[in-house]
Amino acid sequence: MNKPLHLIYVTGLGDSNPRGQRLAIKTWRWWGVESELFQMNWADGEAWPLKFDRLLKKVEALKAAGKDVGLVGVSAGAGAAINVFAARKSQIIGCVLIAGKVNRPASIGDNYRRKNPAFVSSAQDVQVALSHLDNGDRDRILSRYAVADELVSKADSRIPGTHNRLVPSVGHFFTIATQITLGAPSFIHFLKRQPRLA
Repeated sequence: MNKPLHLIYVTGLGDSNPRGQRLAIKTWRWWGVESELFQMNWADGEAWPLKFDRLLKKVEALKAAGKDVGLVGVSAGAGAAINVFAARKSQIIGCVLIAGKVNRPASIGDNYRRKNPAFVSSAQDVQVALSHLDNGDRDRILSRYAVADELVSKADSRIPGTHNRLVPSVGHFFTIATQITLGAPSFIHFLKRQPRLA
């Protein structure tokens, strides 16, 4: 019998009050998974290594409790999810990215850099993290991105060797909102069909 599948939802920027996102991911239980929101608090001044460590510890605690763990990262949270997946790929069954800022950290604007330094550090770490993922690891990643996104381009979200999927939506926040609700059944199916880990 499979262990419970527990999905950690990793927030993007502007996550000081993620009430709507928290309500949305509660509906994921309808598709047979447990879920929780991991609030990164990107703008609170805490350094990236501390945020990274908190997320690692969350994964480890869930594994110790006998659960299978999957990650769902949106926007800036997608980079954090990739960093953690690369560091704990033997403990995480798969990773879903939505409108994810994964590539081209140099393109992050000055305003975002000033307000969210931990996001910049996380984004800079992503390319190193990706270099540690082999073809089998990449096959456990699904990246979804919009037809048009005013904040994160398609080039920022595509990762070679992963399941890159264009979704029929326009706009950054609209894409995230529709994917974590209407798009949830299909990406949960993607995670549930990944081989379970020991």
